[in-house]
Amino acid sequence: MADLLSPLTESRRAHSIAVGRRMESVAGLLPAELRTDAIMAAYLHDVGYGYPDVGFHPIDGARLLRSLGYSPVVCHLVAFHTAAEVEADVRGLDVGLFEEFRLPGVAGLDAADDFMWWADLSTGPNGEDFTVDERLAEILRRYEPGSVVHTAITRAEPRLRMAAQRASGSM
Repeated sequence: MADLLSPLTESRRAHSIAVGRRMESVAGLLPAELRTDAIMAAYLHDVGYGYPDVGFHPIDGARLLRSLGYSPVVCHLVAFHTAAEVEADVRGLDVGLFEEFRLPGVAGLDAADDFMWWADLSTGPNGEDFTVDERLAEILRRYEPGSVVHTAITRAEPRLRMAAQRASGSM
């Protein structure tokens, strides 16, 4: 895993490791068959930044991990993390990119998605512990209004908050 994260910036590696640790702290609440995959996906959720292909890190990361033999669950969690479909739409990408990673009918996968989003949204850009409110505010401060990320977070905010609330409510 360290080799996969090595192309990331120091701060993004710190963020990724902290998200993985946060997922470890709640993975016991997931079905046993999803725990290891959820933890692995959390550690590797931003790996696509280091391996650009289409230029959209959730899809780039999921494709990389699939090519390396990671499970479909890990690839799904990476592809869909933190409302990635909304950002893809804002970027003008075909949301059909996600279809190869969709896993309908996997028991507990919705909860694993929620925990992934919560872990990402409660971890700062350098691995700090943040509340969801602090993290959303930090992202909106870091990216100027009208930018892709600012627009995507603004559009996705209700979905992001609902996922984090579902995750928090099950802890």
